[in-house]
Amino acid sequence: MKRFILFSLFVSFWFSACYEDKGKYNLIDYNDITLDVVASLTKKTIILGDTVRIVPKVTWKYPDRDTLAYDYRWEMGLGNVISTDRNFEYIPTSCGQFDVNFYMTDRQTGLEFHASHTAIEVRSPYKVGWLILSEKDNRTSLSYIRRDSWQDEDKKTHYKWEAYPDIYAELYPDNPLGAGPLKLENVMTGGEADEVMVVQRTGGSYYLSGMDFTKVMALHDEFPGSAYPTGLEPVEVRNGGWHDFVLSANGEVYWRRNTGSEIQHVTAFIDIPLYFSGATDGGRITQFFDLDTKDCGAVLMYDEGNNRVVGRLTSFNSSSDSGPVEFIYTPDDPSVVKLTDLAGYKIMYLGDYGNGSGLNIILKEESTGNYYYQNMGIDNWDGFNIFDCTQELFAGSSVVSDNTVYFRIRPSSYLFMGERSKLYFYDVNTKSVKLFTDYVSGNIVEILQDADAGEIGVALDDGNFYIYKLSTEVLADANPGGKGLLFHVSDLGRIVNIEWKWGGSYNWAFKRYE
Repeated sequence: MKRFILFSLFVSFWFSACYEDKGKYNLIDYNDITLDVVASLTKKTIILGDTVRIVPKVTWKYPDRDTLAYDYRWEMGLGNVISTDRNFEYIPTSCGQFDVNFYMTDRQTGLEFHASHTAIEVRSPYKVGWLILSEKDNRTSLSYIRRDSWQDEDKKTHYKWEAYPDIYAELYPDNPLGAGPLKLENVMTGGEADEVMVVQRTGGSYYLSGMDFTKVMALHDEFPGSAYPTGLEPVEVRNGGWHDFVLSANGEVYWRRNTGSEIQHVTAFIDIPLYFSGATDGGRITQFFDLDTKDCGAVLMYDEGNNRVVGRLTSFNSSSDSGPVEFIYTPDDPSVVKLTDLAGYKIMYLGDYGNGSGLNIILKEESTGNYYYQNMGIDNWDGFNIFDCTQELFAGSSVVSDNTVYFRIRPSSYLFMGERSKLYFYDVNTKSVKLFTDYVSGNIVEILQDADAGEIGVALDDGNFYIYKLSTEVLADANPGGKGLLFHVSDLGRIVNIEWKWGGSYNWAFKRYE
């Protein structure tokens, strides 16, 4: 495939008709025309690879005269003739916006009528959708799934999913990613632009263009001297708006504050690891929790060395700075296990919901093997305040284990749980557990919602990826997985991570699927 360039531009679409006087015709009553378009037959926004179609609508002053005695000309740019047909059809070779000019020339009089400013937007086929990171044929593989929509005669919207398995290898067979895939991160670089960070064990970790997945920059180039500090082996990267974080395999965390008019690739990471107060031997961070960093205003991390949760405040305002998260419980209930001291407990899950207004936590008591469920409200306006924290024996304990993967649907009361081949969901209000589906083989490795929580994606380590509709009707059905299945793709390799690709900070901020 060719490399494509995408410009995020506002689309306007209108015709203004005029003519060029080829002689002295002010005394001739010529057959004047006005130009418009047939909206229902004209495409002004397309996906790269589709055909642009413009059907002109011509209104004649004297329709009974010879309306066929005209020559037609379509131009892109100055003098670049694309077509001499009356209707315009063209397959663009790159993304972006281009203007089309339409000319009609009366052969008898030489009068030329001109319709201009027809702006056509060609969008990247990879702008918004599901990203899937896997290991295939002993190498890193990146796949992508896009959802298209169309309306029928009754204005009912229909959806179709387009899968691009192993898309990076297809686009760039001579420039492989590497091997040992670990994590993905969608990095916002503008309102209508983003990048994809691929973290892997060998071959380097790379920022890829959100338009066409070309390599933009290696992660090590973001450090002073274009080299990692001694001992840094990246295993995860987290984009926190104007603050970015890198987790090393040795438990150290590095960060940077982005400055200037651009969000990315302006400042370098600080080559000294972050220090978390109260840490024994500096602590050992083993994971970044999967939170909506914008809504929560923080990146929370598990300090396994000190069995606690720590973090840094993040900002989506360039004038603000980062700082350590300080958990303040109100009230300070001694019966509730605190994130600052998890002695005797193992944290199994920490997720957010309600636009960053609350956290859900699953804990395992090591002495009894019991699982506990915590729910709490959070306020990140001044520090990181926790209020109304409750703790109870988890009603889903009978179906989970230490290997279960979780995901709370952020705008709902449902917590999904993947236990080996079985997918369950837990209603935090009714405390009921229900089987969603059983895949029989393969192990669920990740569950994630789409932009507006209308769908969930479920990835298995055997290379299968499923998309389901989320609705009350689906969840109430006796077979939710069967009723809600929207799309399935297989043979993607050993899936290790999935990520939602927003296409830019506008979609991310407003939870849009556009």
